[in-house]
Amino acid sequence: MTKTLKLERILSLPPERCFAMWQDVEVLRQWWGPRDDNGKDFKTEEVDWPMREGAPWRITMRSPAGNLHVMLGEMLELSEPNLLRFSFHWASDGTPGERTEITVRFEPDGSGTRMTFVHAGLLDDETLRSHKHGWNEFLDRFSEAAAGETP
Repeated sequence: MTKTLKLERILSLPPERCFAMWQDVEVLRQWWGPRDDNGKDFKTEEVDWPMREGAPWRITMRSPAGNLHVMLGEMLELSEPNLLRFSFHWASDGTPGERTEITVRFEPDGSGTRMTFVHAGLLDDETLRSHKHGWNEFLDRFSEAAAGETP
């Protein structure tokens, strides 16, 4: 049985601005990626992130140590400004790994947004733990970028 990871963030921006931060490739480059054990950000080097259903996507990150990490998938469902759903594979060696699915919801919460991030289809507890750590760092960086945006 596969595992599902669910994370939430409360942001001061409205759903439209939060969604736009996933949509705008230059903004996405600023926050996409985890941090290493020393708190240094991974750098997003290549981004092919077409926001249209059925489109393939691919993002390449470089760790502070210089290692490349490739992610890819397909855009499955977009409902601006409330929903982004896409498949996700690691492909650092050039071969797509196990297919999983990510759903990001943006719901009004007071004067801001509740962003709910769900990563489904994780194979085991170790994969769940690893992805929880990494995605929390992604979402921390997203939250920091959102705090610098104008509502």
